Amino acid sequence: MIRYAKPTSVDEALALLGEGAWRILAGGTDFYPAQGSKPIRDNVLDVNGLAALCGIAETSDHFVIGARTTWTDIVRHPLPPAFEALKQAAREVGSAQI
Repeated sequence: MIRYAKPTSVDEALALLGEGAWRILAGGTDFYPAQGSKPIRDNVLDVNGLAALCGIAETSDHFVIGARTTWTDIVRHPLPPAFEALKQAAREVGSAQI
């Protein structure tokens, strides 16, 4: 049986990932079109509700870019010049907006 889970914490998501194979759903703009007309046959782990995976944070010696951070977030964030190539790439990639 196919499972769908929407964890409310990163710890819960990690526990579920430890149980077996999951397709991770984050956003969904590419997830459903990539599926085409085929039925979903894999367990789906929806991480859209995990705010802890969003955003960009600066520590004393590095930056942390969360797994759910959008390309738009990267473009708009005041990152230092060393990140200019990433920001340029962020302007070029991504799905067509719906």
